[in-house]
Amino acid sequence: MTIPMLCLSVVVVLHVSAASEPSALVERLPTDQRQAVGHRDEADMIPQVGRQLIASKKHHRWKARRRTGRRGAFLLPRAKKASNGMPLLRFAIFGDTHFWSASPARTGWQKRVAAQAVRDGLIVDEVDSILPKLLQQLSTFAASGADFAVHTGDAVCGGSTFGLTPAEFTQSLVHYRALEVSALGSWPVLHIPGNHDLDPNPDWPRRGGTGSWRGAMCANTTRPLSRLTCSTGSPNYTSIRAAGWRVVLLDAQDGLTRDRDGRGLIGAAQLDWLRSELEDAALAGEQVILVMHQLLVDPSTGQPMDGSTHRGQTGDAPPGGSWIESTQDFILNRAEVLSLLSNFDNVRLSLHGHVHANSIVTRRGVAFVTTASPIEFPMHWREVTVHECELRLTTHAIDVPRQRDKSRQADRRGGRRGV
Repeated sequence: MTIPMLCLSVVVVLHVSAASEPSALVERLPTDQRQAVGHRDEADMIPQVGRQLIASKKHHRWKARRRTGRRGAFLLPRAKKASNGMPLLRFAIFGDTHFWSASPARTGWQKRVAAQAVRDGLIVDEVDSILPKLLQQLSTFAASGADFAVHTGDAVCGGSTFGLTPAEFTQSLVHYRALEVSALGSWPVLHIPGNHDLDPNPDWPRRGGTGSWRGAMCANTTRPLSRLTCSTGSPNYTSIRAAGWRVVLLDAQDGLTRDRDGRGLIGAAQLDWLRSELEDAALAGEQVILVMHQLLVDPSTGQPMDGSTHRGQTGDAPPGGSWIESTQDFILNRAEVLSLLSNFDNVRLSLHGHVHANSIVTRRGVAFVTTASPIEFPMHWREVTVHECELRLTTHAIDVPRQRDKSRQADRRGGRRGV
């Protein structure tokens, strides 16, 4: 059997939309990316060197692992080779919306955070003014012919940290989803969970986990693409195929019943499913994009941190070290996931949320990208445009200058803005 040829290289292009503030994006990217991104007409090109997947040994190993009866990837109805330079696929990436319905508890939480000597720039008290602006921009994007959006998790303020009651948590989930449907209608928005989407009280009737989140995010979904993970018994992970590309959405809260420290997990069954997805994609000659909430590698260095590096009490990065918190920001079994990915040359891009910052780093031919939160400086979402051998990431700033400045001024972590 002949394995289809992949692109010998895939280019990842960073682009800042005309409405965005280039300085905001530059502040959040690693030093070696700043000069190129600062010029809107000079795209930052990061070659993703791939090898031809024609090794017979690899082919037979993959073939032996293939199983029948698996739930297949969703094939977009319009998925076909584009012509005249038109993209094969366009979708939006956003997340960490941290919606919290207005309440005295929310006001009290924000006041307590504001009084802290060291705090981040998260302004949940402004979510009512920011979220409509974000959804308005996504509505315009949808009307332009875009295929779908992916919410990368932390739709609300559940889990630990915020202290929502189960009733507030459920109310916020329902409220958030209603706002999303009101603005975007039936346009597909696929959701994967973050740690703050876990039930805040594992002892209440739903017994923790993502049960409440799943029920709310699956409400008012009508299109088949929107309902990929909504049928009874289906997991929170899935994949989408489109003209030589496969977008794989992973559940990084797999098997977790509560948010203990912010870290995620990819369970054994999901790892086996991911291996099968990557094998099938390779056999079909498809390039792969991964999406998950927490991180696999350090956004500053591209290395899987071992737990010895942390920001410290002031929020500053240690000399020569990372601004990332290794005890909060990563997938616990990232070594297993990265080991699996190292067996495949067709994984090109891995998209993440969780850390509320824009970053990009490459590791072994994969570009690992994080995207900022809509309610923390610099308040961005990204557009992913897929061509046969090119991925273009366009960063869009949400049109909320007052709130952006408020968040910037609120962040007292010295060194955090240098990312």
